[in-house]
Amino acid sequence: MATLSRETHAPTWRRSSYSSVQGNCVEVVNRHPCEVVVRDSKQRACAVLRFTGREWTHLLVALVGHRN
Repeated sequence: MATLSRETHAPTWRRSSYSSVQGNCVEVVNRHPCEVVVRDSKQRACAVLRFTGREWTHLLVALVGHRN
């Protein structure tokens, strides 16, 4: 299950390709082959969501399925 935590390092974040022109988006970083970290681009100092690689894949599949 995804967990909330505070970042202690300065990772290289990438912005979602679905970002709006107003900057409403999420940023993602792969910390390890089996961990994905997500944050709100407007609340960078706040907590992040951590997913296992498997959880992240399931989330993306669910979101793409919901969009169609």
